[in-house]
Amino acid sequence: MRKKTTHLILTIAIIAVVFSGCKKNASDPVTDANIAGTWECVSENSLLQGHYYQMELFQNATAFTGEAVVRIDSNQHIGLISGSLSEGNLNVTGTFSSVALSFRFTAYVTPGTAPTAILGKFHTTSRVKNGKELATDVYLRRTLSKINCNSLPDNPYQFIQKLSTPNPTGPPVIFVHGMDATLKCWDTLIMNLSAEFKLKHNVYAFQYDWKDSITVNGRALRDSVAARGLVNPILIGHSMGGLVSRAYIASGGTITKLVTLGTPHLGTPLVSLINLVCFANFPGPRQMYPYTGFIPNMLHNALDIANRSKYWVIAGQMTDQLDNTGHYQWLPAWAASIDRIGYDAFQLFGPPPNDGLVPVNSANFDTLNVPVNRPLPLQQWVDHFNLIQPGRAPQVLQFINSL
Repeated sequence: MRKKTTHLILTIAIIAVVFSGCKKNASDPVTDANIAGTWECVSENSLLQGHYYQMELFQNATAFTGEAVVRIDSNQHIGLISGSLSEGNLNVTGTFSSVALSFRFTAYVTPGTAPTAILGKFHTTSRVKNGKELATDVYLRRTLSKINCNSLPDNPYQFIQKLSTPNPTGPPVIFVHGMDATLKCWDTLIMNLSAEFKLKHNVYAFQYDWKDSITVNGRALRDSVAARGLVNPILIGHSMGGLVSRAYIASGGTITKLVTLGTPHLGTPLVSLINLVCFANFPGPRQMYPYTGFIPNMLHNALDIANRSKYWVIAGQMTDQLDNTGHYQWLPAWAASIDRIGYDAFQLFGPPPNDGLVPVNSANFDTLNVPVNRPLPLQQWVDHFNLIQPGRAPQVLQFINSL
């Protein structure tokens, strides 16, 4: 039975862990249930505490082959899978050459279905009592679909005026999207801006190639602002967009204010899993690693330091406590699917309070001697992607309307 305060879900996927170079594989003929794909082994039982299993199953009729990754504490091992499915009875075995470990998963799958979760029994030789291997009830959870990373399109640079007012009394406002997004992600929020805001500001949106270096994207924003003749804009950045905005400042761009929503100012530990996630294995995402490169360098950048009193930071937090309607939720039903997976992945790191992708202390810029502004309380039950959705984060919209 799931406990309200202790969750031992051990996952590390953000999108889909790909063991064979991020290439899609053609579906094999299926005569029973269709369970080909990538699966995570999820357990609330202490039997698997410190362990994480993920399986990539290739199905040919009733036979299975594949690969598995197991993380035991901080050590990762790759193994091979074989198995069969006969009239719904599933039996999968995994063996690892680099460690004395094997496992067996048995379950029943309704024939003719393509389930997203499979309840069953997990047996592992890594937990033995009185000479017998222990077993526990777990379920396999299908991860998101694979992505052919080589086919991900580049985001073309765009700097577009979204709203115009004849006599603005305030500075221009520029919205800067996050990783794997485009300027269209702001459409709902911009549409819900107040009439007073629209009369006060000209509004723009900047689109950049999130796969490229954050530093390069910051310079592109600086050049776009200069080309338009804009002076001391208000920048509103979501996630990576906040780092691009800081790179703009570090390259000489000037601001009136910088508002960040879920920005990993101190990085995010999920980047340490990036080698398993081809979707994020690009220069920009890699620069969000907390301990080397862009993040620590930016913490010591003189122009960034000089402007921090103009930074207004807002953080969200996913939670497994009572939500603001008084109902208990494991994770909010409306939370973005990527944020749900990220929330589970954070269990490997402590876990720190987080919004699904970014730790709260990172989004809040919680470090010594950083005089940033925190205009709102922590946005409880608001996950990373919903920070920019007025229906889920109305206080964020209210704050932006007050600028």
